[in-house]
Amino acid sequence: MILVLALLAGLIIGGGIVGYVLSQRWQQQVQEAERSLQDIADQYQALEQQKKDDRQRIADLEYQLGEAKKDLRAAQTRQS
Repeated sequence: MILVLALLAGLIIGGGIVGYVLSQRWQQQVQEAERSLQDIADQYQALEQQKKDDRQRIADLEYQLGEAKKDLRAAQTRQS
């Protein structure tokens, strides 16, 4: 009977230890996944900001091109 109780106690303690170790690994993996997601979110924000900056730069260049075309037409008109 004592042997059965000792065996059951060993199984319970062993199961508790295994459960604790697995829980710690799971929490570590969750934290790593959260860090990865945060990195991806930061990269996304940086890309969105870069896209916004690029759109503004394109708009500025298109405006400058339009002004240059007007100046060129005006110069060509004066030469005619």
